Amino acid sequence: MPADLDGTTHETVLHALRYAHGRYDNGRTSQLSGIPSITLYEWRRSDVYVPDFDTDNPKTWSYRDLVYLRLLAWLRQVGMKRDTAAEQVRAVKVELAAGHTIRYLHADRNTLVADEERISRTTGQNLLPFDDLLGLFRTFDILEPVGELAGKEKSSRLWAPHLVTPSSFTFISPWVMAGDPCIERTRIPTASIHALREERGLTSTEIVNLYPGLTVEAASDAYLLERRLRGHELPSTIAA
Repeated sequence: MPADLDGTTHETVLHALRYAHGRYDNGRTSQLSGIPSITLYEWRRSDVYVPDFDTDNPKTWSYRDLVYLRLLAWLRQVGMKRDTAAEQVRAVKVELAAGHTIRYLHADRNTLVADEERISRTTGQNLLPFDDLLGLFRTFDILEPVGELAGKEKSSRLWAPHLVTPSSFTFISPWVMAGDPCIERTRIPTASIHALREERGLTSTEIVNLYPGLTVEAASDAYLLERRLRGHELPSTIAA
Protein backbone atom coordinates (compact mmCIF):
# COMPACT_ATOMS: atom_id res chain seq x y z
CA MET A 1 0.00 0.00 0.00
CA PRO A 2 1.91 3.08 -1.18
CA ALA A 3 2.08 5.95 1.24
CA ASP A 4 -0.25 8.77 0.26
CA LEU A 5 2.10 11.70 0.87
CA ASP A 6 2.13 15.17 -0.65
CA GLY A 7 5.44 16.66 -1.81
CA THR A 8 6.18 18.52 1.41
CA THR A 9 5.39 15.53 3.62
CA HIS A 10 7.42 13.30 1.33
CA GLU A 11 10.52 15.44 1.83
CA THR A 12 9.86 15.69 5.58
CA VAL A 13 9.71 11.92 5.90
CA LEU A 14 12.87 11.41 3.84
CA HIS A 15 14.63 13.90 6.11
CA ALA A 16 13.37 12.01 9.16
CA LEU A 17 14.85 8.79 7.76
CA ARG A 18 18.32 10.37 7.73
CA TYR A 19 18.48 11.40 11.38
CA ALA A 20 17.45 10.02 14.75
CA HIS A 21 14.47 12.04 16.03
CA GLY A 22 11.59 11.12 18.31
CA ARG A 23 11.84 8.75 21.26
CA TYR A 24 9.61 5.78 22.05
CA ASP A 25 9.79 3.11 24.73
CA ASN A 26 9.39 -0.53 23.78
CA GLY A 27 5.61 -0.56 24.29
CA ARG A 28 5.00 2.55 22.21
CA THR A 29 7.37 1.31 19.52
CA SER A 30 5.34 -1.87 19.28
CA GLN A 31 2.06 0.08 19.04
CA LEU A 32 3.33 2.41 16.32
CA SER A 33 5.43 -0.02 14.29
CA GLY A 34 3.01 -2.94 14.41
CA ILE A 35 5.84 -5.26 15.54
CA PRO A 36 4.99 -7.31 18.67
CA SER A 37 6.97 -6.34 21.78
CA ILE A 38 8.39 -9.84 22.12
CA THR A 39 9.72 -9.63 18.55
CA LEU A 40 11.30 -6.23 19.24
CA TYR A 41 12.99 -7.68 22.28
CA GLU A 42 14.29 -10.68 20.37
CA TRP A 43 15.51 -8.58 17.41
CA ARG A 44 17.36 -6.28 19.81
CA ARG A 45 18.77 -9.14 21.91
CA SER A 46 20.06 -10.87 18.79
CA ASP A 47 21.35 -7.63 17.20
CA VAL A 48 18.95 -8.13 14.30
CA TYR A 49 17.91 -4.53 14.71
CA VAL A 50 19.67 -2.16 17.12
CA PRO A 51 17.66 0.99 17.96
CA ASP A 52 19.15 4.43 17.50
CA PHE A 53 19.10 5.10 21.23
CA ASP A 54 20.52 1.75 22.28
CA THR A 55 22.51 3.28 25.14
CA ASP A 56 19.37 4.61 26.84
CA ASN A 57 18.26 2.79 29.97
CA PRO A 58 15.63 1.61 29.39
CA LYS A 59 16.32 1.47 25.65
CA THR A 60 14.29 3.71 23.37
CA TRP A 61 13.61 3.79 19.64
CA SER A 62 13.53 6.66 17.13
CA TYR A 63 10.92 7.60 14.53
CA ARG A 64 13.07 6.24 11.75
CA ASP A 65 13.44 3.01 13.73
CA LEU A 66 9.67 2.58 13.33
CA VAL A 67 10.04 2.79 9.56
CA TYR A 68 13.05 0.48 9.31
CA LEU A 69 11.39 -2.06 11.60
CA ARG A 70 8.49 -2.19 9.15
CA LEU A 71 10.96 -2.58 6.28
CA LEU A 72 12.65 -5.47 8.09
CA ALA A 73 9.28 -7.13 8.67
CA TRP A 74 8.47 -6.76 4.95
CA LEU A 75 11.71 -8.43 3.89
CA ARG A 76 10.94 -11.29 6.27
CA GLN A 77 7.48 -11.60 4.73
CA VAL A 78 9.10 -11.86 1.29
CA GLY A 79 10.93 -14.87 2.69
CA MET A 80 14.41 -13.43 3.16
CA LYS A 81 16.43 -15.02 5.96
CA ARG A 82 16.46 -12.97 9.14
CA ASP A 83 20.19 -12.24 9.23
CA THR A 84 20.25 -11.33 5.54
CA ALA A 85 17.23 -9.05 5.91
CA ALA A 86 18.80 -7.40 8.95
CA GLU A 87 22.04 -6.76 7.05
CA GLN A 88 20.16 -5.20 4.14
CA VAL A 89 18.10 -2.92 6.39
CA ARG A 90 21.29 -1.73 8.07
CA ALA A 91 22.80 -0.97 4.65
CA VAL A 92 19.73 0.97 3.50
CA LYS A 93 19.72 2.92 6.78
CA VAL A 94 23.38 3.87 6.33
CA GLU A 95 22.85 4.96 2.72
CA LEU A 96 19.85 7.14 3.52
CA ALA A 97 21.67 8.65 6.51
CA ALA A 98 24.49 9.58 4.14
CA GLY A 99 22.02 11.47 1.95
CA HIS A 100 21.78 8.94 -0.87
CA THR A 101 18.45 8.62 -2.62
CA ILE A 102 16.73 5.24 -2.46
CA ARG A 103 13.04 5.14 -3.23
CA TYR A 104 12.18 1.62 -4.42
CA LEU A 105 13.47 -1.73 -3.26
CA HIS A 106 12.90 -4.96 -5.19
CA ALA A 107 13.28 -8.27 -3.42
CA ASP A 108 12.65 -11.97 -3.37
CA ARG A 109 13.78 -14.39 -0.69
CA ASN A 110 17.38 -14.33 -1.94
CA THR A 111 17.96 -10.99 -3.63
CA LEU A 112 17.55 -7.28 -2.97
CA VAL A 113 18.15 -4.50 -5.49
CA ALA A 114 17.35 -0.79 -5.25
CA ASP A 115 15.72 1.33 -7.95
CA GLU A 116 17.31 0.38 -11.29
CA GLU A 117 20.28 -1.60 -9.96
CA ARG A 118 21.27 -4.83 -11.68
CA ILE A 119 23.67 -6.14 -9.03
CA SER A 120 22.18 -8.09 -6.13
CA ARG A 121 22.86 -6.39 -2.81
CA THR A 122 22.67 -9.72 -1.01
CA THR A 123 24.86 -11.90 -3.26
CA GLY A 124 26.80 -9.45 -5.44
CA GLN A 125 25.55 -11.38 -8.48
CA ASN A 126 25.10 -9.60 -11.81
CA LEU A 127 21.41 -10.02 -12.61
CA LEU A 128 21.61 -9.24 -16.32
CA PRO A 129 20.50 -10.15 -18.97
CA PHE A 130 16.90 -10.27 -17.71
CA ASP A 131 14.81 -7.80 -19.73
CA ASP A 132 12.06 -7.61 -17.11
CA LEU A 133 14.25 -7.81 -14.02
CA LEU A 134 11.99 -5.80 -11.75
CA GLY A 135 9.01 -7.89 -12.75
CA LEU A 136 10.68 -10.85 -11.06
CA PHE A 137 10.51 -9.31 -7.60
CA ARG A 138 8.06 -7.78 -5.20
CA THR A 139 8.52 -4.02 -5.14
CA PHE A 140 8.61 -1.88 -2.04
CA ASP A 141 8.38 1.92 -1.84
CA ILE A 142 10.77 3.08 0.90
CA LEU A 143 7.99 5.42 2.05
CA GLU A 144 5.48 2.58 2.18
CA PRO A 145 6.15 1.82 5.87
CA VAL A 146 4.75 5.26 6.67
CA GLY A 147 1.31 4.14 5.50
CA GLU A 148 -1.26 2.45 7.70
CA LEU A 149 -0.75 -1.26 8.22
CA ALA A 150 -3.72 -3.57 8.62
CA GLY A 151 -4.59 -7.23 8.55
CA LYS A 152 -7.54 -8.64 6.66
CA GLU A 153 -9.87 -7.21 9.27
CA LYS A 154 -9.74 -3.65 10.59
CA SER A 155 -9.75 -5.02 14.11
CA SER A 156 -6.68 -7.14 13.40
CA ARG A 157 -4.00 -7.20 16.09
CA LEU A 158 -1.53 -6.52 13.29
CA TRP A 159 -2.91 -3.03 12.77
CA ALA A 160 -0.51 -0.12 13.12
CA PRO A 161 -1.21 3.53 12.30
CA HIS A 162 -0.12 5.80 9.50
CA LEU A 163 3.09 7.37 10.82
CA VAL A 164 2.20 10.90 9.67
CA THR A 165 -1.59 11.11 10.02
CA PRO A 166 -2.65 8.22 12.29
CA SER A 167 -6.32 9.31 12.43
CA SER A 168 -8.63 12.05 11.22
CA PHE A 169 -7.63 14.70 13.78
CA THR A 170 -4.12 13.65 14.75
CA PHE A 171 -0.55 13.79 13.46
CA ILE A 172 2.89 12.36 14.21
CA SER A 173 6.04 14.43 13.79
CA PRO A 174 9.41 13.27 15.12
CA TRP A 175 10.09 16.91 16.06
CA VAL A 176 6.96 17.43 18.17
CA MET A 177 6.56 15.95 21.67
CA ALA A 178 9.31 13.38 21.02
CA GLY A 179 7.29 11.96 18.13
CA ASP A 180 4.24 10.92 20.14
CA PRO A 181 0.88 11.25 18.34
CA CYS A 182 -0.74 14.66 18.97
CA ILE A 183 -4.00 16.34 18.07
CA GLU A 184 -3.62 18.32 14.85
CA ARG A 185 -2.43 21.94 15.14
CA THR A 186 -1.64 21.39 18.85
CA ARG A 187 1.02 19.86 21.06
CA ILE A 188 -1.58 17.87 23.01
CA PRO A 189 -0.53 14.19 23.05
CA THR A 190 -3.31 11.75 22.32
CA ALA A 191 -2.05 9.73 25.29
CA SER A 192 -3.04 12.64 27.55
CA ILE A 193 -6.59 12.52 26.21
CA HIS A 194 -6.69 8.78 26.84
CA ALA A 195 -5.47 9.26 30.42
CA LEU A 196 -8.06 11.94 31.13
CA ARG A 197 -10.85 9.64 29.95
CA GLU A 198 -9.63 6.38 31.45
CA GLU A 199 -8.02 7.57 34.67
CA ARG A 200 -10.15 10.61 35.52
CA GLY A 201 -13.37 9.57 33.81
CA LEU A 202 -13.80 12.83 31.89
CA THR A 203 -15.99 13.06 28.80
CA SER A 204 -14.79 14.69 25.58
CA THR A 205 -16.80 17.80 26.42
CA GLU A 206 -15.16 18.06 29.82
CA ILE A 207 -11.74 17.58 28.25
CA VAL A 208 -12.44 20.36 25.73
CA ASN A 209 -13.14 22.69 28.66
CA LEU A 210 -9.57 22.07 29.80
CA TYR A 211 -8.11 22.90 26.38
CA PRO A 212 -9.61 26.04 24.80
CA GLY A 213 -9.81 25.66 21.03
CA LEU A 214 -9.99 21.88 21.11
CA THR A 215 -13.12 20.33 19.59
CA VAL A 216 -15.17 17.42 20.88
CA GLU A 217 -14.62 15.61 17.57
CA ALA A 218 -10.84 15.92 17.89
CA ALA A 219 -10.83 14.78 21.51
CA SER A 220 -13.00 11.75 20.70
CA ASP A 221 -10.85 10.88 17.69
CA ALA A 222 -7.67 11.03 19.81
CA TYR A 223 -9.24 8.74 22.39
CA LEU A 224 -10.28 6.21 19.76
CA LEU A 225 -6.78 6.24 18.28
CA GLU A 226 -5.25 5.45 21.68
CA ARG A 227 -7.71 2.64 22.31
CA ARG A 228 -6.87 1.15 18.94
CA LEU A 229 -3.13 1.48 19.59
CA ARG A 230 -3.66 -0.45 22.80
CA GLY A 231 -5.53 -3.23 21.01
CA HIS A 232 -8.90 -2.52 22.63
CA GLU A 233 -12.16 -3.16 20.87
CA LEU A 234 -13.56 0.19 19.81
CA PRO A 235 -16.87 1.22 21.44
CA SER A 236 -19.85 1.75 19.17
CA THR A 237 -20.38 5.23 20.60
CA ILE A 238 -18.20 7.74 22.43
CA ALA A 239 -19.72 9.92 25.15
CA ALA A 240 -19.36 13.58 24.23
